[in-house]
Amino acid sequence: MFGHEVIYFSHLPMFDVPHNYQVLLEVGLDDDVREAIRAHRHAFPEEPYDTFDPVPFPMAELDPAESGPKRTSLTGNIFCGHFERRAKGKRPLAPDVEVRIERIVRFTKLDVNAHATGDGTLEYLCFGHGGRLYLAHAISRWPSFDQVLEVHAVPGTATNQMGEPLPDDAETMDKFFREHFTTADPYDIGGRSDDPDHRLTSREVADGSFFGTAPPSGFHGFNVKLEAEREVYLEVGELAGPMH
Repeated sequence: MFGHEVIYFSHLPMFDVPHNYQVLLEVGLDDDVREAIRAHRHAFPEEPYDTFDPVPFPMAELDPAESGPKRTSLTGNIFCGHFERRAKGKRPLAPDVEVRIERIVRFTKLDVNAHATGDGTLEYLCFGHGGRLYLAHAISRWPSFDQVLEVHAVPGTATNQMGEPLPDDAETMDKFFREHFTTADPYDIGGRSDDPDHRLTSREVADGSFFGTAPPSGFHGFNVKLEAEREVYLEVGELAGPMH
């Protein structure tokens, strides 16, 4: 879990049933839980996040397709750091928490038989609002990696697909990035392989494209540079492939 005013959950995926889902949620927490998270002194610098250990439930209940999702809340414990690695014998930061599911930002079922062929290009999922923007690595085939970055758009770098500056002014584009990405849009970084060694890193500036996203001026897709402010989460080993 991560975020500031807006809180997000990112499911910890694997290429094994029943964990073969990439899911991003915008969630709601009661004020006392928010205060407990905000006030605690984080004990694990290498894991600058908290995790939520839910009462087990079928992931398919979060599928927004058709009349979904069927599930509107989750119950569980919040732990400092990675709960599977840190929670043994530890008291939760916030026990028996009820979490409201405000929005399904992304829901993808992973094909456990989809093996990478080495020709994939690096793609992220861009989401956020309320002044914060994030990239999550788009997971499709194994081996892969799970990564979340906090980013911002570099002012003055938005162009159409021909490389020409967009007619939208800086204020319009800033508002667009603050309000548009309530659900995740693909952000493609051409010329980079889809593997952990070529991932974005903190303070790096990516030169990528939103091929399917229309800017305020109405062009079909646009290019923009995104700068990674910090890496929120990274996991490689659990996405190396099926364990069976």
